[in-house]
Amino acid sequence: MKRRKKPYRRQRGVVLPASVCLCLAVSLLLFSRAGGENTARGWLTDLARSNGFIAHAVSFELGLPADESEVFTPRTASGALHEDAADPISESTYIPNKSSTDDTPVLSAADKAKTVTVNNETSYDVDVASCLSEPVNIRSESKDEPQVLIVHTHGSESYKPDDAFPYTPTENERTTDTRYSVVRVGDELTQILEKNGIPTEHCRDIFDSPVYSGSYDRSLAAIDAALEAHPSIQVVIDLHRDSILTDSGKAYKTSCTIDGTEMAQLMFVVGTDDGGLQHDHWRDNLNYVVGLQYALNRTYPTLMRPVNLRTQRFNQHARTGSILVEVGSSGNTMSEALSAIRLFGQVLSDDLNGV
Repeated sequence: MKRRKKPYRRQRGVVLPASVCLCLAVSLLLFSRAGGENTARGWLTDLARSNGFIAHAVSFELGLPADESEVFTPRTASGALHEDAADPISESTYIPNKSSTDDTPVLSAADKAKTVTVNNETSYDVDVASCLSEPVNIRSESKDEPQVLIVHTHGSESYKPDDAFPYTPTENERTTDTRYSVVRVGDELTQILEKNGIPTEHCRDIFDSPVYSGSYDRSLAAIDAALEAHPSIQVVIDLHRDSILTDSGKAYKTSCTIDGTEMAQLMFVVGTDDGGLQHDHWRDNLNYVVGLQYALNRTYPTLMRPVNLRTQRFNQHARTGSILVEVGSSGNTMSEALSAIRLFGQVLSDDLNGV
């Protein structure tokens, strides 16, 4: 899924770039007053439209090479930056006080809500505390019949090549070679779930190639067929790789470090009926995801970006327990994505097993 993001701006380190811009502005002002107003305006227009100039200016300010992926990281222990803000600010951090008699205190819904953030892009009012006070708990009911279905609506989404996973992207970090696409991440999640006694169906079909348009229709047909063949399925996971780009096309990677290992951040995307398509149980899906987000935030702070509530339904009307997970972005490597999905898979396994 493609998303546009304005460059992350550090709080310090802007003095030199600001000075350069100030000198340039003064020069243009003097030239304009000397009779070259139209020419000066033309120069400013050309600079404003130059992706290269903007990209190098941003790289200069951040102290990064112009071709290096920028890192999209949280500033606090358990929050991620708001991805749509012009000048991102960190989400709040909440660390509960431990009870003197219990090392695992039970928090009220209001307390738990302080650990979860929902970026709401819909017209609906959403209250995290209300979601947590009406939890949707889904438990694995069989060790023999499939409990989880994993699909990839955009199965050709891939990651930044590195020494561990070298490949040549077809275009925009995409490939139909499932060894290097998000399908490989689905393989890893399948192994984690099954290792924890949760039978899992993994649909490894590519729905967005050779034609991208209609990929959600094709993946929905596969989901419906799987649910009909296996009514035991409790959870449907559509696994994606995000794409966060600056206006100049530079890729961000979503990054966190847990137990000394740098890895991709993950994000839940929850669909609604706000776009006009029928989706009667979207609030149940939201409540389920918010509960998972709380468990993940508590177990692995910084792993999860805020929940993203959207107007589209993303095939999540197929059944309650449908979730879309963005695993990193196009600036991440496969190794970083695999490290993240292993932690996610363990928490999901524990939740489904009622641990």
